[in-house]
Amino acid sequence: MKGMTPRIRTALLSIALLGTLSAQAQVSIFTIPALPPRSAAPAPTTPAPSTPAPVTPAPVTPAPTTPARPALNPALTTPHSANLSGPASLRGGQDTTWTFNLTNEGENPIELQHGACDVRFEVLNAAGKVVRANPTNTVCTMQLVVTNVAPGETMDVQSVRWNGRGSDGKALPAGEYTIRAYFNGAGVSIVATDYPVTLEN
Repeated sequence: MKGMTPRIRTALLSIALLGTLSAQAQVSIFTIPALPPRSAAPAPTTPAPSTPAPVTPAPVTPAPTTPARPALNPALTTPHSANLSGPASLRGGQDTTWTFNLTNEGENPIELQHGACDVRFEVLNAAGKVVRANPTNTVCTMQLVVTNVAPGETMDVQSVRWNGRGSDGKALPAGEYTIRAYFNGAGVSIVATDYPVTLEN
């Protein structure tokens, strides 16, 4: 800076100083401090309506079923009684016969024209469970039977047979059983009094 006048020197210093200040005040894209990245806030969502989870019921083991008694005809309106007659005990495996008896307790005769297998029966154990159901595969002849019962008389309608076996054909244990028999033919039904029997082995 030799040979410069004080004025020029002052001017140059002023320019240099202004340039420095100007350089410091100058802002470029590189001098802008970086902003912190935006957090990706999840968009507001509407909660789905709560649907209860489907409930799967626990598996149910069906109880063993026995063939249902067929629908009975209307009951005989003439005063009457019905019962079984026969032995009070039987030996397992031995065919034993009981007779379905009908007693006319009215003043008019009872006249029945019916099939040969219209008296059916079932056997219950001491707990009241049917162990020998009414057979569904019984083959009956088309034979027509006529049963006439005069007032005050008792007539045999039909016999039933049991050998101490269950519906599955297997021998039942010894014990107390009940035979239930009923007549269901000729447009009427007649239910006999339950008959207790003892099964012996």
